[in-house]
Amino acid sequence: MKQLKRAAAVFLAVCLIFSLAACGGVNIDKTAKNLHIEQAENIRVWYCDDRYTDYLKFVADRFHSANELVTIEPVLVDSDNYLENIYEESVRNDNVADVYLMLTDELEKASMMGLTVENSTYSDLYTQKNYGNSAIEAASYKGKLYGYPVTFDVPFLVYNKTAASSVETFSQLIDYCHNYTVNDDNQNIEQLVSWDVSDMLVNYGLVCGSVTIGGESGDDNTKLSADKDLLKKSLTEFVKLRNEFGIVRAETTLDSCADLFAQGKLAYTITDVSHINTIAESGISYGVCSIPALSDDMQIENISENLCAFVNPYSSDVQTAKAVANALSYDYAAAVNSTTGLLSSRTISINSKEYKDTYGKIYEIYSTADVKAKFMGAAYFYTKFDIMLHQVWDGTDIETSVNSFLSELKVQ
Repeated sequence: MKQLKRAAAVFLAVCLIFSLAACGGVNIDKTAKNLHIEQAENIRVWYCDDRYTDYLKFVADRFHSANELVTIEPVLVDSDNYLENIYEESVRNDNVADVYLMLTDELEKASMMGLTVENSTYSDLYTQKNYGNSAIEAASYKGKLYGYPVTFDVPFLVYNKTAASSVETFSQLIDYCHNYTVNDDNQNIEQLVSWDVSDMLVNYGLVCGSVTIGGESGDDNTKLSADKDLLKKSLTEFVKLRNEFGIVRAETTLDSCADLFAQGKLAYTITDVSHINTIAESGISYGVCSIPALSDDMQIENISENLCAFVNPYSSDVQTAKAVANALSYDYAAAVNSTTGLLSSRTISINSKEYKDTYGKIYEIYSTADVKAKFMGAAYFYTKFDIMLHQVWDGTDIETSVNSFLSELKVQ
């Protein structure tokens, strides 16, 4: 069954590619056709997330068809010690990862290990027009572009159009709940508002920009700061939502909320790109909007997670490896969603109202999101931030939780 699903996904990707090409969209195979090589090359692409298997196989097939001298070999490996293993295989064995997929959280570490090559050959394609500011920032380190953005994740609000509508503030959501009445259109709704209050990425924006980790580009470990008053104020409003919506942290996950929404039983939920296909494929009429503001003067400031392709300088053919990385990011971007269930970092314009109301809105939200910090050790601060959110939601005094978090940041 899994093989049948994968075959269907690849078939749909082929259909989508040709459809977009016919409409003047993605110029497929451009990178491969422009290569000037005289001998066969095998380019290994390492990755540690099985969701990318079908996409990598699709790209490998299309790239080889356009340039028979290049064979792309996808290599699924364990995520533990990922960069260390890439380094060891590069310097000691004949098993170099010519290209590797990696979340940009690890970009400083990869750079310090000598495992990055600047994205210069195709840099003219990596503009805000094609990718948006968040993708370019995430793929860069210390002002230089290294990555080839492939996919991203960012949180947003989805609503069941038969029972609800777009909102701008949580007070509007609260009013909706207080005035809710059952009718023929919404009778299947069992819960009005719920989301995973434990997920760091989903809830980070609810502190309204009061915490800075890594500065604007996310790569400066000296940029650790917090506006204590705003942090306390935002957390106070955050806790009020627990009482209004009755969400028990231990009883909600991103998976459970997406499934409930897809069954038509949930009116509103905050979700992310990783779960949008569950909703999109459900047949539920849904809309997408930004996570509501906590109040008129406390706007949400999201962060995004980004996965890029990177070129290993230990590759025996860096130029061909660059071409493959560019193909993964740019040339075949239109096939990302149908083969992975995720969204391409490259903004692909599909001129339809449905796209604009859903995926188009997600790209709009992504374009204004900050990037998750990329410096070594940043994960520690996000973990401490996560603990603070969990504590205040579960009833710990806000002042106590905030002071503990700020002490970790060494912020007075």
